[in-house]
Formats: sequence, structure tokens, C-alpha cells
Amino acid sequence: MRRRTFTGPAAVFMSAAGLAASLLGAGPAGAVTGQPVITLDAPAPAALPAAPATDDLHFDFQTKARHLQADDATLTVDARGLSKVAKVAFSDNCTVHGLVATCSESFDADSASTTHLGAMTRLTLTALRGARLGTTGTYKITGKSAHARIAGGTGTVTVGGPSFGLDSLADHTNLKVGSDLAEPVRFTNVGNRPAKGVQTVLAASPGLDFGRHYSNCKYGSNGAIHFAVCYPKGTIDIGETAALADPVRLHVNSAALHTYLDVRTAPLGQPGWPEGQGIKWTWGRGSALGLKVIKAGRHSSAPAGSVSLPQTGTVTDYRIASLRARNQADFAVSGASAHAAAGKTAPLAFHQTANGPATLYDRSGGEGLPTVWVTLPPGTTAVGHSANCSPWQENNPTAEAKGPYVCGLPSYVVPKGQVTNFTLTLRVDQMVRQAKGKVQLVWGPDPAHSRRPDFDPKSGNDSAVLTVN
Repeated sequence: MRRRTFTGPAAVFMSAAGLAASLLGAGPAGAVTGQPVITLDAPAPAALPAAPATDDLHFDFQTKARHLQADDATLTVDARGLSKVAKVAFSDNCTVHGLVATCSESFDADSASTTHLGAMTRLTLTALRGARLGTTGTYKITGKSAHARIAGGTGTVTVGGPSFGLDSLADHTNLKVGSDLAEPVRFTNVGNRPAKGVQTVLAASPGLDFGRHYSNCKYGSNGAIHFAVCYPKGTIDIGETAALADPVRLHVNSAALHTYLDVRTAPLGQPGWPEGQGIKWTWGRGSALGLKVIKAGRHSSAPAGSVSLPQTGTVTDYRIASLRARNQADFAVSGASAHAAAGKTAPLAFHQTANGPATLYDRSGGEGLPTVWVTLPPGTTAVGHSANCSPWQENNPTAEAKGPYVCGLPSYVVPKGQVTNFTLTLRVDQMVRQAKGKVQLVWGPDPAHSRRPDFDPKSGNDSAVLTVN
């Protein structure tokens, strides 16, 4: 099912631990007083492609209840407002009377923080043949349960819309720290309605700075990624190919290593990201960023739209440029020592340090990050560990007691100077003089398959000793 938020594919917007919360976090679900509250996330406006193509709508809810079990929930979807817009089909969990459906749902949650709940209820919409482009209708969702209060909402559906196909971006390798580069951004309106304008989102990964700011762009950062949202003026006709009048100017700074430029284009007014995501924005100064027409489109009597059609096939409004710099990022580990009598426990505190100069930014989901592989000293048993360490094999009593242990980094973004602390608590079962374990920096799932990356050529600080007594 296609999610209609202006977030883009996983990539940059869920690139590091902590980033997801700041970029994709939804608004509050309302205070929980007495009966738990389940709140519908406001449905994003939908634009329907020409028949016989269909579009699916699905619905997400959230709650702040620590414990919730509402197996008797019922959603009522009143789609009578779509009678002149679309043919509506409901999911199998619904009993349908005309354009009103009653749908059975089950919502369960057990969390101390805001919990997101997906609904089974779906709507499949097909634009009515002969419906005029720009015709808009609404639907309403309400709900009830004996175990919770369900707060619904209203959504809108419009026939037709613009859709931007963004050209591929140019990848770069062997970039010199301190250099500058330009990245052209070009797109085509492949939809069936003109767009009122365009909004372009630029995300520069660690190691990149925007080399030029514009008065019609706003700029912000979440601490790791630099963002720019630009609003160049100009209607985008059907079939028109346009480009940002100036390519995106980037400066490669000392933190650059494996870095990226993410670009997303959308019709002006497309709701959703990045508004309301907690980023503090500042408008640029200087001249305004404009558009230039590469290929003229065709004029249409259809009203200009601000909601994108669903994208199909190879058309995408989201692209990523990979930018590789000539740089290094050295990682090191420390050892530790402790003393304890037989039958007593001893804490061992050790750490991993990112010496830089580059920031390591891993977009693989963790495969490109170093981990710390810990071998326990002989004669000891692990009886405790910090949250960022765990036995190499879960639910294995031998591994839990005797190791090895694997300790990981807290984020996919690892800047120069970051020190990550780890602890293991060991019980001395047998007195072994100068019992020695080992801390080993590992690239990959285990030492047997560790492959040193070119950007960290210094191997002398990759291992250290853990000593007891």
C-alpha cells in the first residue's frame, strides 16, 4: 500500500537512530484521561489517476495508552461524499451498505510511549469515467469500542493531479575535501493536471554543506543532516520538463566520507513532510531560486493541482546522489582491568572511539558500522552487561554466561570524537592469575568475516586486553 506522506523512501529520512523520531514522528494522540484514546492520523489528501487505474487508501491510528486491548473496535467509513468522484470498494473486514461501511477492527498496544496502530480497513478507489479533472469529494471515519474512545477524521479525494518524474542525479567519487560541486535537478510533470508550482526538498548528509542559499528556500538541520526546502515560482504544465535555474551547489567539508544528496520534488502545496517535524527553519538571503523550462508542456483547462498522483513504474520524485570523498575515519577500542576474589563480581568498563576526521554515515541499516567483539577472560562468567552489549547468540545460556559478547554503536551517524562506553560485569569463578580476555573491533557480523574498510587503514588500535586479577 502506498503511504501518502511527503517523507520519501527510507534512505535519509530514517538513516540514523533518533532521526526517525524527529523526521517521521506523528503529532500527539491526545491526553489519556480515564478511557484510552485511539486517534486517527489525519488522512492525507488523495489524487486519483484516470480509470481503470486504482488507488488504495489505508489508515493509521495512534494512542498514548500504556496498555490497550480493544478487540471489539468498529470503524464506520461514510464515503457518500465520493459519489461523484470515485467508485469505492471496501476491504473484506467491512459490511457495506451503499457507500457506508462498518468495519471490524482490533487494536492492541503495550508500550510506555506513543504507539502507532495500523488498521485493517482499506478503501480501493477508481475515478468515475467522465468525472471532470479537479472534482473533489470527502469521506468521514468514525469509530467506537467498549474499551477505548476512537477519534476519527475526514479525508479528501480529487480526480486527477500532477506527478513529477525526477531525472537521475549524478554520482561522484574521489572527491577532495574542500572541493565544491554542482548537482543539476530536472523533472517532468507526467500527471494529467498542471501543478501550481513546485517544492523541492534537499537533504545534504554529513560532510556536505550547501554552497549557496536563496531567499525562497528555508534551511534547517536535525543535528546530522542539513535540509533545504525551496519554492521556485512557476506553473508546471502537463508534460513540461523544468529544472532548477541553478544546480544545487555543495561544499565537501572535512567530515565527508560516504555521503549523499537526497532530492525530492512535489507539487506546491503537497501536504506532509517536512512541516511539523520539529526542525527549526531559517529563510535564506540573497537572490531567489528560479525555474527554467527545458521542454514546454501543453496548456490545459483542468485546474492546477497541489496533490500528486500515485507514482507507478519507473517514475519517481525521489532520487539520491552518492558522493564519495577521499578521507579517513579511524576507529579504536580500549581495554580494561579489574580485581575480584573468587565468587565476587568485577565490572569492566571499556569503550570505542571515533577518531575521524570523517563522519561515518551508514545507510545500509547497520552492515557498514564497526562493532566490538568481546572475549571473556578465562575463569569468569558474565552476570551483567550494558544495554548496548549482548551475547553473540540470543537465548543461548552458554553464550550468555561465557560469551563472546557483541557491543554496538547507538547510531548510524558516527562523528569524529564520539566515544561509546560499554560495560560487562563478570563473576570470578576460578582464580586465574592475569586472566586475559580481548576486545576486538569487527567490521561485519563476526571476526571470521571482518573486512577492514579502506577508510580506516590504522589497525594497531583495533584490539585491546581485558584483564582480571
